[in-house]
Amino acid sequence: MVLRTLIVDDEPPARTELRYQLEQHEDIQVVGEAANAREAQQLLSALEYEALFIDIQMPGMSGLELVERLHQGQVRPPYVVFVTAHSRHAVTAFQLGAVDYLLKPVTPERLAETLNRIRAFVHRVSPAAPASLAEEDETEPLRFVAASEGEKTIPVPLEDIAYFVAEGDLVYLCTNRRQRLRVRSTLQTLERRLPADTFLRCHRSFIVNLRQVQEILPFFNGTYTLKMRGGPHEEIPVSRRNVKRLREAFGFSRS
Repeated sequence: MVLRTLIVDDEPPARTELRYQLEQHEDIQVVGEAANAREAQQLLSALEYEALFIDIQMPGMSGLELVERLHQGQVRPPYVVFVTAHSRHAVTAFQLGAVDYLLKPVTPERLAETLNRIRAFVHRVSPAAPASLAEEDETEPLRFVAASEGEKTIPVPLEDIAYFVAEGDLVYLCTNRRQRLRVRSTLQTLERRLPADTFLRCHRSFIVNLRQVQEILPFFNGTYTLKMRGGPHEEIPVSRRNVKRLREAFGFSRS
């Protein structure tokens, strides 16, 4: 399957370099370029693209604003990769559902990793499948989480994950073998995609695998802490607003 791709950047040399790198991959076809978000809107309305590589800071509408509008208006927007010289917008980008966030200059190895992610998403649904099936697949719970270790991408099965933790702008998963790996996503996105019968957002900074909880310990003012089977955090807090959900998940009442 050829992945039709659109590049949006206000700097011609940046578009040329990215096009060159993308065209080294046989299944990538760059069928459009735009110098700003307005031009990109016209191209996106005229043709369906599988992938959109877009800068953030451009004259007029920013790349973030364009992507937000796409999700409001298109039934099946393209998979979005932000390509920028600044790291400060990464959290917002992933909240908008970006597949990846690339910092300039983009290396061939890093770009290859991103394209593999897009391929994984695209091939989950047949191109000939009706829109209703595609929409259903988009909400299907994850079966594994793609984590990063250097330039490598490591697919981690859900059953091996003890919990996720947010530390500042970064999110990590910790396995039941005490392995700690970076996840290019937000806890909000993970919470939507993880199966609700297995994973619980117990705190603003933690999502836990209920099957990896070893002990539930009473804590201050009717809350709890969780002792997990793996990971460096010996005890994970349960915020007061999530106590009821925790009790329901394990089927016990307040003593």
